[in-house]
Amino acid sequence: MSAGKPEEAIPIYQELARAFPNSAELLMDLCITEFKAKRYRASKKHAEAALKLQRDLPSANLFLGASYVELGESAAAIQPLNKVLEAQPNERNARLMLAQALLGAQRYEEAAEQFRKLSELVPDNPKVWYGLGQSSERLSKRAPAEREQYRELARQAYDRLMQLPRSRESCIHTAELRAESGEWVEAAKEWREALKIAPDDGRARAGLAWALYRSRDYEAALELIDSMHKDNGDSAELNFLSGACWLNLQQPEKSIPYLEKAIEADRHLLPAHAGLGQALLQTGKAKEAIPHLQAGLSIDEDGSGHFQLFRAYEITRETEAAKQALSDYKEFTKRLRFANP
Repeated sequence: MSAGKPEEAIPIYQELARAFPNSAELLMDLCITEFKAKRYRASKKHAEAALKLQRDLPSANLFLGASYVELGESAAAIQPLNKVLEAQPNERNARLMLAQALLGAQRYEEAAEQFRKLSELVPDNPKVWYGLGQSSERLSKRAPAEREQYRELARQAYDRLMQLPRSRESCIHTAELRAESGEWVEAAKEWREALKIAPDDGRARAGLAWALYRSRDYEAALELIDSMHKDNGDSAELNFLSGACWLNLQQPEKSIPYLEKAIEADRHLLPAHAGLGQALLQTGKAKEAIPHLQAGLSIDEDGSGHFQLFRAYEITRETEAAKQALSDYKEFTKRLRFANP
C-alpha cells in the first residue's frame, strides 16, 4: 500500500481478513485498499461488514459513503457521511463528500449550505467553489423568486474557481460553458485539459465523448468510447453514443447492436429508439423500424423522423398509415417554417 500498489495488497488483506473474520480493523484495511484500487463495490461491501462488527465506526462510514459517491449512488451516501460528521464535525473530507452527495441527490439547498461551510474551511479547494456554483445554479432554476440572487451566488463561486490555479474543475466549468454555446470543438479541448489533470475522471471522459460526437469527430469519439466500455461496461449512454457514431458514419448495420443494447438498458431513451428505427430502415427492415420511429417522433427536430416513418409505412405497403404519416410530416414541416421564418 505504501508503495502505491493496492492491487497487489488486496489478496494479502483478503487472506488476513479470512484468518481473522472478527477484526473490523483488518476489514477496513481491505476496504481502504479496494477503494484506492477503484474497486468501489468491493470497498462498500467490506465497509458494511466492518460496521456489523463495530457499529458507527467512523472510518467505515466514511469509506461506505465515499464508495457510494464514486458509484454514483448519491442518496445512499448521505446517511453514513452524516454519521461521520456527527462523530467528527471537523472531518473535511466527509463534509466535502456529503456536499457532493447532496448535490447528486438534487438536495440543492443542503448542498449549497455544506459547500458554503467548506468555503470557509478550505477556501483554496476548487471542488468547493465548483460545487457551490453548481448547487446555486440549480437553485436559480428551482426558485423563480430568488433566481437573480442564486445566479449571482453561482457567478461569484465560478469567478473564485477561475481565480485559483488551473484545476480539473476549472477545465470542466469552461468545457460546460463552451458546450452550452455550441462550441463543441472548444469544449473538447477543455475536456482534454481536464483529463490531463485527472486521467481517470469519468465525467471528463463522458464530456469529451459527447463533445467529439457533437463536433462530428466520430472516429475519435468511437476510440474513446471503446476504452470507456472496457472500464464502465455496457451503459445505455455509451451504447447509444457508439450506435449513433456508426450510424453517422453511414454504417447502420454496425450501429444496430449498440442501439439495441442502449434500449435494453433504458427503454425510455428516445434518441436510441429514433436511431435504431433509422438504422433498421436503412438496412431493409422497415417493419421492425416502425415502432422505434414512432417512439422517437416526440424528439424529432427537423422532420426527418416523421419522413422516415412515412417511408417505413410506404415500404411495408400500409397505405392508410402512410397517408397519415405523410400528412403529419407536411404539417410538422409547415410549423417549423412558421417557427423559423
